[in-house]
Amino acid sequence: MRVALFFDGKNHMKDLRRTASDRWLDHGKLSDWVVGHVGGTSLSAAYYYTGIPNSKEDTQERHALSDLLDELERRPGFFVRRFNRRANTRECPHCQQVIAYTEEKMVDTSLVAEMITLAVADAYDIGIVFSGDLDVAPGLTAVHALGKRMWVATFGQYGLSRSLTRAAWATIDLLEHLDEFAYADLGQAPQLRPSAPDQVDSEVLRELRRAEAHFTAGGGFVGAHYFVHRWKGHAIPDAPDLRRQSVQRLLASGLAETYQVDGKTALRAAPTADE
Repeated sequence: MRVALFFDGKNHMKDLRRTASDRWLDHGKLSDWVVGHVGGTSLSAAYYYTGIPNSKEDTQERHALSDLLDELERRPGFFVRRFNRRANTRECPHCQQVIAYTEEKMVDTSLVAEMITLAVADAYDIGIVFSGDLDVAPGLTAVHALGKRMWVATFGQYGLSRSLTRAAWATIDLLEHLDEFAYADLGQAPQLRPSAPDQVDSEVLRELRRAEAHFTAGGGFVGAHYFVHRWKGHAIPDAPDLRRQSVQRLLASGLAETYQVDGKTALRAAPTADE
């Protein structure tokens, strides 16, 4: 039984970072494991669809994504589909400043189109979609009508649409089997290219102080998880791994500190000599 893999790159990595932020995947082991898990005998091909940051976006994020995609393309049978991100803006509800951001276009539709085209060409017997996005559900239904089986793989149930679950042949909770295909620790994972940490850290520290000012004004605190994964900064990396690395450097240098609030880990900038 030939197995084809279809990765919605952004959703795939976002769910991993949300549920297991300290782990990094060995996609070669992942592909071998899921092929066996669904009863397949061989990998037909693996397709990874993702938006690409433009030259004006965060350099750290672009480098991290570029390293990941280069690593994937070196693997036999892996093919990367790149799509340009579209620039957009919105007003921050907290500080009323205009925030520039980008959004992916054509990723879901391209994944579904190729999934169906390859099924029509009888290029695989079983397909696995790495995404919980409801937009791929019609594609699963179409492929099933062609006599193929389509599975959905996600990290936990977060973000997994019930309608998509009903459309899938079956689902896989990758979080339950993470040790089968994740590196034991980040030291074994592919290394990101060198960067300028001092500049990144200064921006992260500035944003941490801004987050403190915002939340403490309302009697709250800056949750460490929230700051790493959700705080919308103006000049800091979007990638949680890069933010986390910067926060760890700030903690190690004594420029930031953690404390506990109602069982949660909070984060704050360390007081200066003038404070």
